[in-house]
Parts: sequence; C-alpha cells; structure tokens
Amino acid sequence: MDYTQLSKQQLIQALEEVEKEAVKQEKEAEKWENIAKKVKADFENYKKKQDDRKKRWQEKAEKDLAKQLISVMDNLERAIMSAEEDSAILQGVKMVSDQLYDTLEKKGLQRINAEGEEFDPRIHNAVDVVEHKEEDNKVLEEKRKGYMYNGQVLRESQVVVAKNPDK
Repeated sequence: MDYTQLSKQQLIQALEEVEKEAVKQEKEAEKWENIAKKVKADFENYKKKQDDRKKRWQEKAEKDLAKQLISVMDNLERAIMSAEEDSAILQGVKMVSDQLYDTLEKKGLQRINAEGEEFDPRIHNAVDVVEHKEEDNKVLEEKRKGYMYNGQVLRESQVVVAKNPDK
C-alpha cells in the first residue's frame, strides 16, 4: 500500500488497524509462550518422576541382591566356624567374607546388634526365652545374625532372650 497518497484520516485509520493487528499478534505470541512454558514444566516434572522411579528400581534391585547375599555370608560364616584354626583356607574365607560384607555395607547393609542389647521385637526374633536372675528382656545369645538395609529390616536376628521371673 502506498501511504504517501492517503489522507491524514486514512493514515490514522491504517495506523489503528496496524496497532490492532500488533495487539492481536502479541496476544497470540503470549498464548504460545505460555503453552511452551507449560510443556517445559511438564517435561521437567516427567524427568523428575523418571529419575525417582529409576532410583527406586535401583534401590529395590540392590535390596533384593543384599537379601540373596545374606545367605552367602551365612555360609561363609559357617565355613569359618568349622575350619581349622590358623589354616590358610580359613584366612582366605575370612578375607572373602569381610570383603563381601564391606561391599554390601557401602551399599547400605548393616548388621543388627543383638547380644547384650535390650530385646526389640522389631529387629529381634526370640527363638528361646531363658530364666535369668540378673537380666530381664536382654538378648543373651544370637543364633542367627540379622541385617538392615538403609534402615529397613531385611532379616531379624534370631536370639535367646533373658527373662527374670521375679520381674
């Protein structure tokens, strides 16, 4: 359009139309900008959920593996108990046992303290109760070690508990 041939009134009218179109385009751009922000936020939330899901799967896999390896540690402990004192095999089995426990401990496995501790039914499983004159509700002996993984009980300690009949 050749604006040099237009009157002042026509120029004002053309300018108003251009301003209306600019406002309309600004609103359209704002609408698309808001849509883009929403999509970006949705994608960030999706990434966080996926990261959380991945972390939970990894923790579950590690916990399941720790559960399975507890029986291996039990067998290594039995081998240590039955081996001859100061034999080379005993030393090798002890090293393997310690290395396995250290590796699992770095991933969150912990032995449950039992012997001499107050009996706690959340982490101890009483397999026997023995009358005792001096102690009451104390763990006298640990029959099978218990383990926790990142604060959750994987396996309770099997224990013998003292019970004072006078209390």
